[in-house]
Amino acid sequence: MNYQRVGLIGAGVIGQAIFDAIVTQNLAAVDYVLVDEHFAPPADATRLREHLTTDIRRALTAPTDLVIEAAHPDVVARLGADLLAKGDLCAFSVSALADAAVETVVRRAAEDAGTHLLVPHGAVLALDGLSDGRDAIDQVIVTTTKNGANLGADPSARGVLFEGSTRDACARFPRNVNVHAAFAIAGIGFDRTRSIVVADPDTRQMRHRIQVFGQGFEWDISVRSTALGGVSGAYTPRSAVGSVQRIFGFHPVAAC
Repeated sequence: MNYQRVGLIGAGVIGQAIFDAIVTQNLAAVDYVLVDEHFAPPADATRLREHLTTDIRRALTAPTDLVIEAAHPDVVARLGADLLAKGDLCAFSVSALADAAVETVVRRAAEDAGTHLLVPHGAVLALDGLSDGRDAIDQVIVTTTKNGANLGADPSARGVLFEGSTRDACARFPRNVNVHAAFAIAGIGFDRTRSIVVADPDTRQMRHRIQVFGQGFEWDISVRSTALGGVSGAYTPRSAVGSVQRIFGFHPVAAC
């Protein structure tokens, strides 16, 4: 797609990686990087300073044709429809769409404006295959294992903290199950996708296991990344940049 002007929301590990890729590879002009007290950048993020703003009105009125959100599900819930009314939105915090009312408003805004909600693959793989095969898929189980501290729980917690629908998982762990939400959106939905969240006090890794059972096929995919702190693993910034590069058509040979 031919994007010329871009806005970013969030300046953490993911936001900074995306900003650097856009600027160093000259993918587009960055109009702003929106932050607030909930997703402010670290003190050493000096390269972002001239782009930083806390003014939400700037994000809603800037002449951008793409906004990339890497902040918090609340941003997608509050601003998603307004942003889609004026351009495309690449949202990393897709757990916001587990709220049926939010999903309805966001989808309607995109349909009415002829814009696109782009769902990046984040910390995992195979969203394309899940989307391609969704009509023949019977069951999807996504299991995430992290240290309790990375789940917003007691660091000494051990064992299964949650097991149920992905819709309910997103309500319980909104910032920790974006992987689950992405699979639900690409596949068989929030209510039919099953989520399991496990705490392991002895791990520094973030582990995701995706089990897919279909009509004549099964997948069992395991992804592990070293925790970077917060909710992100070592692979996530790389995958985020890769997703953005594909959106801009940066790769001369693109997987499809």
